[in-house]
Amino acid sequence: MTRARKKVPAKVAIRTLAELGEDVVLAPERHLAAMRAGDGVPLGDLVVERRERIETSKQPDAIVLDTTHAREGVLDIAAALRDGGGAKSAKKAAVVGDLVVSRLRPYLRQIALVHPSALASCAGVEERPVALSTEFYVLAPKRSGEDLAFLLPFLLGAEAQAALADAQEGGHHPRVPRESLFALRVPHALVRSRANRSREVRTALEGFYRASSRLLDVLA
Repeated sequence: MTRARKKVPAKVAIRTLAELGEDVVLAPERHLAAMRAGDGVPLGDLVVERRERIETSKQPDAIVLDTTHAREGVLDIAAALRDGGGAKSAKKAAVVGDLVVSRLRPYLRQIALVHPSALASCAGVEERPVALSTEFYVLAPKRSGEDLAFLLPFLLGAEAQAALADAQEGGHHPRVPRESLFALRVPHALVRSRANRSREVRTALEGFYRASSRLLDVLA
């Protein structure tokens, strides 16, 4: 009778994240740990996620924004109006001052601030509700009255964009987990100067939308 061979466990090598090196990726856990270990204020300490859905009674009149309508910090309201009517399915609600961040394919830089001039750039839509694709994270200030405009250049910066791209999960439609987004570290210097930085961003966006409105008038 043949004696059964005793199974010998495979050798296991344990390494710290630092020992793995920059070219070895364990997504998304390694990137999440790296973001949490960085210097700065966690994004989650500055914002909360707005989860409200657009009211059924407001859906027919809503301006529906897909992820293609938010890019490089701005909202393309004119394209959203051309692409369709009111909301036909569940959509997220957003208000002026919110930041919208696509959780789908972050390398397309689909991030924008809901600026009042974005709506004013298209005549007759200022009072219409904004409805967003569920593929957006809608970020509101954690402290009432806080201006989040200063976060726009940070989220569109090379470091944050690289971290979000590395943290995405999935194959066909890779998405960024909420935990990875909220773990991003906002530099202390930017947080300290957020009031001035927010004014700069808002002023620049106002100028952009004003020029966009003039162009739409010319092309009409």
